[in-house]
Amino acid sequence: MRVASRTVFDFVRPNGSTAPVETELLYRSEDPFAVTMRFSAGGSVATWIVGRDLLVEGMSTRSGDGDVRLRPHSSRVLVLELVSDRHMTVFRVPARTLRKFLDATDRLVPRGTERFDADAFLSTVLR
Repeated sequence: MRVASRTVFDFVRPNGSTAPVETELLYRSEDPFAVTMRFSAGGSVATWIVGRDLLVEGMSTRSGDGDVRLRPHSSRVLVLELVSDRHMTVFRVPARTLRKFLDATDRLVPRGTERFDADAFLSTVLR
């Protein structure tokens, strides 16, 4: 079972201007600790796997100290930072959209009840 949502995040350029980026959020009960984010812009797609708990925590306080960081900017906007070897990409994320998505993931697999079935996951990945 899964939860999917298509939305738009605002990519924040170094000069502070923004550009819309189509974003797909995907949560699968087979991998209950992770959320897949697919960013599509200019014919390219970038995929990041993010911890669901990091996203939940980042809704209300600074979260993440590695390659993925999320923090509130205002009551309506979150700031998502994705760090790679060469770049730091910053997005403004609508808080309401992310909250709605996370609530749906919680209805599918309530936080604290997650179980990871390695055999099922590997069978999905190795198809």
